[in-house]
Amino acid sequence: MMEIKNPENPKDYLSTRQSARQLQVSLGTVQKMVETGELLAWKTRGGHRRILCSSLEKLLKRRRMGIRERSSEQFLVLAVLKQPEQVDNFQRFSEAWRSAPEIFICTDTLEALMQAVSLSPDIIYIDPKLPPVEQVHLLHYLNKHVHTKNIPVLVEAEFIKKNPQVQKMPSNKGKDAKNEKNPNIPRKMINNPMIKAYKHQNLLLEDGSINQVYADKIEQIIFDCLAKKYEGA
Repeated sequence: MMEIKNPENPKDYLSTRQSARQLQVSLGTVQKMVETGELLAWKTRGGHRRILCSSLEKLLKRRRMGIRERSSEQFLVLAVLKQPEQVDNFQRFSEAWRSAPEIFICTDTLEALMQAVSLSPDIIYIDPKLPPVEQVHLLHYLNKHVHTKNIPVLVEAEFIKKNPQVQKMPSNKGKDAKNEKNPNIPRKMINNPMIKAYKHQNLLLEDGSINQVYADKIEQIIFDCLAKKYEGA
């Protein structure tokens, strides 16, 4: 970890929790950023980390420019949630994953689309509680945009069952001269391999603890998506 001794002004620093809130990532992710030198920090006499504000601002600027610095083993998950109140629950849930990915959270579908284009995440997770109409529109634009159409998207299985059209996309195979000359001839439709179904469970159990079994299942789906995405890369 990069440490700074004798900070000039305490106002130039943020706590780990404040930094996590601004970056919309988990506390574990911030700690890892400090350890790898991506964020500059120092420790108080009590052993608490303080993040240099200018370092945090530079990271946010890189994100806005669509530039991310990650280790080869780390991946980015963009989670699209229904309500801001769910952010803490999802961050706690993701901390149960062994892979310790970087998490970026959106509670607005328009922002989610812009961040998907800007950040180019490895996986997009869509909360099943998001209104169906918003899910349909988001999936439509993700599939249509050149920078997002190859990103695996985790979608709740029951939603796909009720809205099978979101999984359909025109096939690039079998195009012939007739189709090229007459665009009115419908092209063959196939299932979009980038849309992955998952069966929804509560992130937390009744006693407030993390649903570890469910966390393991979601993480395994993510691993499967990443393996297929980078197969032959």
